[in-house]
Order: sequence, then structure tokens, then C-alpha cells
Amino acid sequence: MRTTRLLCAIAVLLSAALPVVGQEKPGNIDAFEFQKPKNGMVKEYEEGRKQKAAWHKQQHDAQPLLVWQVLTGMDTGSYIVGRVDQHWADFDKPSIPDHADLEEYQKSVAGYVESMVARYYEYLPKVSNPDAENTTPKFDEIITFHLRYGKRADFMSAVGAIHLAGVKTNWPSHYEWFALVAGGDAEEVVLAIPHSSWADFADKPDVKPFREMLRDAFGQVEEDSVMDRINRSVESETSEIIQFRPDLSYMPAK
Repeated sequence: MRTTRLLCAIAVLLSAALPVVGQEKPGNIDAFEFQKPKNGMVKEYEEGRKQKAAWHKQQHDAQPLLVWQVLTGMDTGSYIVGRVDQHWADFDKPSIPDHADLEEYQKSVAGYVESMVARYYEYLPKVSNPDAENTTPKFDEIITFHLRYGKRADFMSAVGAIHLAGVKTNWPSHYEWFALVAGGDAEEVVLAIPHSSWADFADKPDVKPFREMLRDAFGQVEEDSVMDRINRSVESETSEIIQFRPDLSYMPAK
């Protein structure tokens, strides 16, 4: 689930003169569908997803359609299907017309789906530290923070301090932050931590825990302040692991 309203306004004014430049920068909106297959129909669902990926290839779709499988948590066995790095305006002119996409979904996938929820997330680049290789990791550890009403600013100030401390101390951890903008709890913020393998989930003795890193960067007083802001802002949190499924995804040819 990388824009500001001011820049969007400027882009509208310049779009007629600079149409190519305006599209070079990826968007910051990620659109996901959380799909739960019907009981006993996982095989049929996955075959349907492969069929739909092949259809996107036949249509020469210019946008990737990515699929992840949820491995742990309350939604174990569900799948996440989405398009990432979108601008809001991209949804007005999709690479594949919505009616054609829906028709193919109904034909190849819908009959095996028990439930589906659509959500839109905004990527937060100012507090994220993505992998420089810019590849989709095999696994993601997803930590969802449900914030107390009106406490998002406090929480995000703490997240900003942690990110700044990581930059200051050259902390090697990679992570990405997202905020839910439509489709659920308005106070939901998500942290995604990439992992290349199961072994990569193990604690790394050569990487300092973030609290120790924070203390090294700013001292004990600021560490306590950051943790206090987090504790006062968070109502609850959940965690899950998702696995990227390239066999079910569509990636346009380069």
C-alpha cells in the first residue's frame, strides 16, 4: 500500500507539458483485496489465480498484479491480491478496463472465494527504510497497530524518532510503514519487515534491538519518551507472516 497534495496540484498544472516525467515517479497508494478461499477449494482458487495471471499477460497489462499468501494469524489461509505504487489518478485510467478485469475475475476466481475485503493503504516513505534492491521479498512480517482515537500524530512522531535514530546510527534493519486510508479502522498503521527466508526471522546478534539503538542515538531520556508515546498511542497490535506467491502473480515483461 508517495505523494503530497501540493505536488499533486503542481503535477496537474504541468501534466500537459510534461506527461512522461509526471508518470516516472511511483505513486504511494497500494490497493489490496483480502480474499478467503472457500473451504476445500484452495487448489481451485490457486488454479483460477494462475488463469487470471495468464489473462493479464495476454492483455499486455502494464501494471503488476501481486499475490501473497497469509501463513499465520487470524487470516491464515487467505490471500492478498494487489497493485502497488499507484497514484490515485491511476484508478481512473487502469491499464485493463475495470469491466473486463471484473468479468475475468468472475469467470476464473470468484466461484472459489468465500469472502473478499478491499483496502487502500498509503505508503509512508519518510519513515521507511526499504531494501535498496527494490525486490519483493519471499516473506513479510506484518505488524498492525490499532491506535487510540486521536493518537496517530503522537504515534507517528515516535515512529519518526525511531527512523531518525536508525539513520543516525546506520541501523541495518529494513522496514516499511503504511497507513490505512480506506476499508477499515481509520486509526490503523502497518509495519512491514521483509525476510528472505525462514532463517532470516532469527534474532541477529550483530544488529542492536531498536530500543538499544534508540538509546545510543538520543540517550535514555529520549528513549523513554519515544516508548511512552507508543504505549499511550497503541490500543492493540497483531502480527502475521505473509509469503509472496510469484506463481500466482502477474509481472509485465520488461
